[in-house]
Amino acid sequence: MKPSPAHFQHCLIAAACALLAGASAFAQSAPIKLDVDATDAPRKTLHAHLRIPVQPGKLTLVYPKWIPGDHSPDGPITDLTGLKVTAAGNPIEWQRDAEDMFAFHLEVPAGVSAVEVALDFLLPPSSSDFASAASATPQLLDLNWNQVLLYPKGAKAGELQCAATLRLPRGWKFGTALPLARAPGATVEFSPVSLETLVDSPVIAGAHFRTIELTPGAKPPHALDIVADSEGALDIKPEVARRFAHLADEAGALFGARHYRGYHFLLTLSDHVAHFGLEHH
Repeated sequence: MKPSPAHFQHCLIAAACALLAGASAFAQSAPIKLDVDATDAPRKTLHAHLRIPVQPGKLTLVYPKWIPGDHSPDGPITDLTGLKVTAAGNPIEWQRDAEDMFAFHLEVPAGVSAVEVALDFLLPPSSSDFASAASATPQLLDLNWNQVLLYPKGAKAGELQCAATLRLPRGWKFGTALPLARAPGATVEFSPVSLETLVDSPVIAGAHFRTIELTPGAKPPHALDIVADSEGALDIKPEVARRFAHLADEAGALFGARHYRGYHFLLTLSDHVAHFGLEHH
């Protein structure tokens, strides 16, 4: 029997309804708010709280799987713990995907415009690996934002806006390429950026910190941010700093343009963290 045009129309309508029923409850009415408490970083623990704007319905949150500089889906999800989701103070049950361990399914209740996510990240003790290796000592922290966030499945990393804050141990200073909104005391507030930019903008912080301006007065500025396990390790030789400055000059001469608002070389001096060497531009 040949299907009628009305039959095809009915099938199209049914398919459209099915797509709408399965649509994500995510709604980017405001930036995702990510607050990271790193005051326990010397004890190898990070605490994070997210506020994600949503609308009622099914929602899938995912943990970053593909990380800049890595060449496999090796986001350090085995170190994620204490995951709790709430809305208006009430708990929301979540279920891990049966096949994709990086995905978490939940149902957003009616009348809810945002979900709150709390999680902890246990910083690895070993410095022998790369993707998931030691990044903190009692004196310093190398923070990679992908360690402490979830985001709605299907959202484009270049379009999804995130506003992050970072609370550091008392007396610690920090370096990053992220634009600052304000830094009142121990809590640093960064300007909203895309998820892509956030994950590609690590932070170094510690009790022993130093910034060297490599191109004073030049625009865009270039800086060498150094964090170390001791104050003595910050005593860099002038000729070494000059080499970094020459590198900035040579890059400008080679490419003829500066496609960034500022460049920060992030240098960690420690025998107890992994050799994270990435080119974040």
